[in-house]
Amino acid sequence: MKARKARGDYSQVHNNAAMAEKVEDGLPVLDVVEFGRQAGFTNDELARLINIPPRTYARRIAGRARLKVPEGERAVRLMRVYDRAKKLFATHANTREWFNLALPALGGRTPLDFAQTEPGAREVEAVIDRLEDGVVM
Repeated sequence: MKARKARGDYSQVHNNAAMAEKVEDGLPVLDVVEFGRQAGFTNDELARLINIPPRTYARRIAGRARLKVPEGERAVRLMRVYDRAKKLFATHANTREWFNLALPALGGRTPLDFAQTEPGAREVEAVIDRLEDGVVM
């Protein structure tokens, strides 16, 4: 039997094999809710960001359901990029502020908006890499 990580433990968000297993098993919606609580996202924002109708998302929360694979993939992508940015910006407040800035490096779009697709998320991570390397954007 596998030991279950404590809810809200995102230490494995960059471990692709572990996260693939969680997504395949159905990522618990309450894990996403806890991430949102810590990061400062409302449930409506999370529903929009992982592309689930807000009423459906609310029903999943009420039923303590698991996300379908495509939904789980989008949620894990958001958590991965957010965690990566938080390591650079140190606080949730700083990270949220950066996520909502229109960046020239992203064609004037915000990192939060740009990261809605996997290629977009990879580009946001590339911007983070450049910032970590001291490249001014």
